[in-house]
Amino acid sequence: MKTLRLTTPLLVLIAVTLSAQTTTYKLSDGTSVALPDLTITGSTLDCTVSYDASRGVYRYAYTINAPATNLVAVQAFDIDIMGKHTRTQIDPTLAENIVRVRQQLQPYSAIPVGVTVPDPARWRAGIGRAGNLFASARKSVLAVAPGTSATGFVIESHLPPGIRKAIISPSRQPWLDIMDNTPDNGAEFLEPHPDERQFEVTTTAVAPAELSDADLFDGGGQQPAEVNKFLRYVAPTQSRNKVPANTTYTVIVYYGATINAATFSATLDGVDITSRFHPLPGGADAVKIAIGTATTKLHLSVDGTKASGAKGTDSDTLTFLPQ
Repeated sequence: MKTLRLTTPLLVLIAVTLSAQTTTYKLSDGTSVALPDLTITGSTLDCTVSYDASRGVYRYAYTINAPATNLVAVQAFDIDIMGKHTRTQIDPTLAENIVRVRQQLQPYSAIPVGVTVPDPARWRAGIGRAGNLFASARKSVLAVAPGTSATGFVIESHLPPGIRKAIISPSRQPWLDIMDNTPDNGAEFLEPHPDERQFEVTTTAVAPAELSDADLFDGGGQQPAEVNKFLRYVAPTQSRNKVPANTTYTVIVYYGATINAATFSATLDGVDITSRFHPLPGGADAVKIAIGTATTKLHLSVDGTKASGAKGTDSDTLTFLPQ
């Protein structure tokens, strides 16, 4: 961020016009300035996952939600998509509408993805040097204003879903507006200086992941162990889970390669919700369930074939305890 240089008369103006939610920063000339907080607490990055079996492609569709309590717009988000193995980064089988830079920016161990944004003239997107997918409004006026949401952000990948680190970033336009209208008297910020990163929301999002057996929870209960692998989970990671009340929870289930999909069933507190899942041998699902104020039980069951050719049934009950 470029240096702010302020004069005393402008400080008086700022004190009158800025929101009460501000932070005061000291300057090298002995004065100080109050800058509006770039608070976007409560912003979320929701994801709906679908699977195209004919192409072997998972589709991750994202919505940015900016609650009315945000003090500024949401400017950008990024999601970790690093993998564990080296791959060719451009996959022509994956749909996208962004323009890729010519030079290789992302590490070769990033998960190859196709990226679509709602409007390339309004949003830029790509894969960064740290193996992160990023999307950012090209101008602050195009950012996601408080009390609104934005859809149309899509990742395609051949890899199944996991829980990945995500960062949602605020617009710093209120600071830039002050900078553009500040006379230059040579004053500079002392430490701690303004840094929009302190207002970022660090959260998680469903996104492509390269997971090993050790990363998956088998649900417990069945013997032998190979039967217990007909249904395994990225989330949750244990049978009993404390979760926030009056919210939703995304269950991510991986199906064993030898399951009989026709035998799969799912109930939520005794209500049949089998149709919300799409079991395929070797596939995965990410399904949102509602969490109220009472204990919620999700029961999943599927038959499969063991290495010996014998049949077995994996049956798991996942309990959610609202807090």
